[in-house]
Amino acid sequence: MALSDVIKKKEATGEAKAQNSENKNLLEDVRVVIAILIVLIFALIGLIVYGTLGINETKVQIDEMKIKYSENQQAIAQLVALQQQSEMYKARKAEYDSMISSDPIDQMNIMINMENEVEKYNCSLTGLDFDEITNTGLVNQINVYMTVTGKYEDIIRFCRDTVNKKQIKRIDKINMTILNKDDNTMNAEITVVEFSKG
Repeated sequence: MALSDVIKKKEATGEAKAQNSENKNLLEDVRVVIAILIVLIFALIGLIVYGTLGINETKVQIDEMKIKYSENQQAIAQLVALQQQSEMYKARKAEYDSMISSDPIDQMNIMINMENEVEKYNCSLTGLDFDEITNTGLVNQINVYMTVTGKYEDIIRFCRDTVNKKQIKRIDKINMTILNKDDNTMNAEITVVEFSKG
């Protein structure tokens, strides 16, 4: 073999080795692969830790929101209950307002009404007197002193129905005496209290 052939072979093998070393993939070196794997593992661990922290924060926020939601639901339930109570109280107030006349106290009207009422129970109004109108701060009121004659049962029915009417009246006193034992006629002195908002 000639020297020139040997040189050519060496040059060819040197070039081939150089090309092989240039063409050699970095991944074929074990140290590089291990280093890349370690970096990837640390990056993955970091991502997992970061993701876990984010998930934990989100869970804490969700728990806080659940508590706030529960508190808001309770507050809404309380408001609904208060609104229902308010409606109930408004209805009661309207009912109570209708129980007390808003017309001013008029002695002539009271006298006419009492006389008509007494006659409905087969009784007679034999006397009627009034106190001065007084104001309690909420309502005006007047004491009406009545003298009524009639049968015991009729007088008692008149008194019962007077205090049970829609508009409030109060009986403070009843004093009954016998007028005629034969027909059970009684004389009753009755104090009725009339009320008005006006």
